[in-house]
Parts: sequence; C-alpha cells; structure tokens
Amino acid sequence: MERALVAWVILVISTIVYFHSSLALSQDGVTLLEIKSSLNDTRNFLSNWQHSNIKSYCRWTGITCYPEKEQRVRSINLPYMQLGGIISPSIGKLSRLRRLALHQNGLHDIIPNEITNCTELRALYLRANYFQGGIPPDIGNLLHLKILDLSSNSLKGAIPSSIGQLTHLQLLNLSTNFFSGEIPDEGVLGAFGKNVFIGNLDLCGRQVKKPCHTTLGFPVVLPHAENDESEVTTKRISHYVKWVLIGAISTMGIALALVLLLLWICLPSKKERTARQYTEVNKQVNPESSTKGGTILITFHGDLPYPSSEIIEKLESLDEEDVVGSGGFGTVYRMVMNDCGTFAVKRLDRGREGSDQGFERELEILGSIKHINLVNLRGYCRLPSTKLLIYDYLALGSLDCLLHGNSEHFMNWHTRLKIALGSARGLAYLHHDCSPKIVHRDVKSSNILLDENMEPHVSDFGLAKLLVDDDSHVTTVVAGTFGYLAPDEHSPKRKQIQRSVRQKMHRCRLGVCRSDH
Repeated sequence: MERALVAWVILVISTIVYFHSSLALSQDGVTLLEIKSSLNDTRNFLSNWQHSNIKSYCRWTGITCYPEKEQRVRSINLPYMQLGGIISPSIGKLSRLRRLALHQNGLHDIIPNEITNCTELRALYLRANYFQGGIPPDIGNLLHLKILDLSSNSLKGAIPSSIGQLTHLQLLNLSTNFFSGEIPDEGVLGAFGKNVFIGNLDLCGRQVKKPCHTTLGFPVVLPHAENDESEVTTKRISHYVKWVLIGAISTMGIALALVLLLLWICLPSKKERTARQYTEVNKQVNPESSTKGGTILITFHGDLPYPSSEIIEKLESLDEEDVVGSGGFGTVYRMVMNDCGTFAVKRLDRGREGSDQGFERELEILGSIKHINLVNLRGYCRLPSTKLLIYDYLALGSLDCLLHGNSEHFMNWHTRLKIALGSARGLAYLHHDCSPKIVHRDVKSSNILLDENMEPHVSDFGLAKLLVDDDSHVTTVVAGTFGYLAPDEHSPKRKQIQRSVRQKMHRCRLGVCRSDH
C-alpha cells in the first residue's frame, strides 16, 4: 500500500513539473505570435512563425533561445526586414530577453513602455524607423543595458534623466530626432559627446555646447539687524548695493543693445542660418566617397548601411533595363544591392539640375525628414555628369499607375480612404511639423507612391521651396502640373503667394487626386 502511495505521489509531482515546463516552453512562443500579429510582414520573412510549430519557436527566423531546457527567448534579430506595424506591448512578457534588434524597418507609433519589463536587456536597436512620442518613461529599469540606439526616428520631448542611471551603458545614439530641452547631465549622460545628440536642433546643454536660456537674477542677502547701529549699517549697505545694481544693469543694457546691433548687421538671415544649421548636423560624408574619379557619395544618418564602393559600383552600373519610370525631374531606376536590398534612384536631368542653385542645400534639409507617409531620402551621389538621389523603393509604384494602368491590385473604398488620409498626413507633416516649413508645389497621383500594404508615401518634394517664419511668407515661382494647379496659380501675374494660400492650394490639389479615384 505504501509503495503504491509513493508511486502515486511521484507520478503527480512528475505531471506537475512536466506541465509547468511545457507551459513555460510554449509561453514565449505565444508571446512571439502576439508580437507578429502587430507587424506587417509584407515580404513573408516571418512565414515560419506559425502556431502549428509553436514548440519549435527557437528555430523561428530571427529568434535565439537560451540552451537550457525551458528554452526562453534570448534575442530577437529582425533588422532590414521591411517590417511595418507597431511593437506589441506583449514584448514585456519576454522577461529573459537580452537583445532586441528591429532597426532599419518601417515600424511606427510609440515605443511601448512595457519594453522596460525586459529587465535583462543588454542591447536595444530601434534606429531608422518611424517611432513617435517620447522615450519610455521607465527606461531606467533596464539597469543591464549596454547599447541603446534610437536614432533616425521621429521621437520628441525631453530626454529622461533616468538614462543616466544606466551605469553599464556603453553606446548611446539619440541623433536625428526631435528631442527638445536641456540634456540631463546626471550619471552616464554626462559622459557622452555631441555626436550622440546630433540632429536634434532644439536640444541644449553642455554635451552639445549650446547654452540653455536662463533668467538672470541678482539676489541680495543681507544680515539681520541686531541693534540700531546694525540697522543703520544695513540701510547704508542696501542703499549702496541699490545704486551699484542700477549702474550695473544700465551698463549691461547698453552693452546688450550694442551686441544685438552688431549681430543684426553681421549675422546671416534666419533662412541662411537654418540651412547652415541643417548642413552641419545632418550631412554625413562617407570618407571613402571621394576616392573614385571625382564621384562623391553623401548619405544621411547612416541610412545606407553599405560600403561606399559597393553603392557607387551599383549606381554606375544602372542602365535602361533598370528603369522603372520617369518623373518631372528625371529618370527613376531600381537599384538592387548584393543582399537584395532595393532602392529607387532618381537621375536628375542636367538642365533641371542647373536651374536650381539651392538644390544641395534643400537636399541636406530633406535628408533629415522622416515620416511614415513621406518617401525617405537616404542620400545622393554627385557624379561628374549628373546627380543621383537615392530613395526608399516602393514596390507597388504610383497611385496613378494603379488607377489608370493594368494593375492587378483592386482598391475598394476603404483602401482609397486610407490612401487619401495617409497622403494628407504626409502633407500636414511638411506644413506644420517641419522647420522651416515645406510646400510640395506639385501634388498629384503620380507623386503618391504605395508600399506592399497600400500605405501612401508622398514623393517628389525634393525641389519644394522652403518657407521660413518671416512676415512675407512668399514664394516667387509658380510650379506644378497643369490640371493639378489651384485656380489662383494659373495666372502668371501672381508672383507672390502667401504661405496660407499655398497650403489651401495643396488641399485643392489633393482634392483633384481624390476625385481622380
């Protein structure tokens, strides 16, 4: 009887242990499927992430597990996969995760705060996506973090001081975002230089060698009087200090006025300062780029992760077989890299190139702009005979081709509304969130490109005239495609058009595009 009882107890314990280990074995797999459900995998890189083989999730694409029996997920490596969508809050359930690499994709929305539940994280790579919002407020929970790369996104707000608590942090990259305010100087944040924060024009602090605006004050602290004599002395001191302060303030006021007058005379205009500022912080020249027969390759924020020699070789080998279309300013080619990464290359017409003296300055500004509904400019190559612009490649082509060509893609009313709204968001970003503000001046269906998810991306704003916050807000050249121009633009007498009118014209053109489909 006792033997039977002992055997029964052993059986029950074994069953519980097996059930618990099986549950742990499948829980991370279930979490990965939840993460996949929030992603747009247009290229089917995650095709083996299936519920049917959930017990083999450690062999799924991009997944590495610990060697222990319970097989918890150790790392997720999915860079350059052209993934869209968002990061699911379920990511926080992977409590043993050490590395998350999702850089160079098309992810958007916010970075979920649940990611800070992965307290064993050592490396977090999220650069070159379209994330918005701020840095997760509980980022300080990732005490083991060594690498944090959030560069080339659309993140904004203040940099949290809790990053300074990450004592193991060795590599930090917050460049090319829209962060603002004073950079905290606490902890490890004080050890990083300006390259970590480059491309955030509204940041200030010691690290970027840009002082923050403070209110000057002159506190005067006098001792408390203990007798009549001390009161008289105090009054004399107070009277003396009063006149000293008046004299000092008057002198400072005169000096400040003279300084402002000299600055007004000597410094360039706001538009020139802004262009120069963008040039300094946004243009990154590959040192290898000038080694090949006068050819210069310029990339923006590391958005072309290939050796310059390979890029130049591919650019110089483009021929008529690679042509995918032509636009208002030149021919468009399809460029395929050795790892099958695909880009669109626009070869500018020589005549058009020479007609725009500020072209390179505008490119440097446009290279800093990232939005999910705008075509991303990754760089340009200056050849002796022409210039080449390198953009993201959008597989479905233009909206015009889908509407009037022989495309097999059917667009229902839901898809059409999605395209209209996405295009409007891209234009609104150019009008309201860019500094200086940018007008497109040629909105039409052939300048709206579509990706595999039918998500619209506005293109060809590379020659847009930049609007700065002057009183005039004028644009002196009428440009665009006849038929898409607003009525006020048809007249050549309208040489000066205010910015507000320009934005109304964009709504008119966008309306023409909507009526087109």
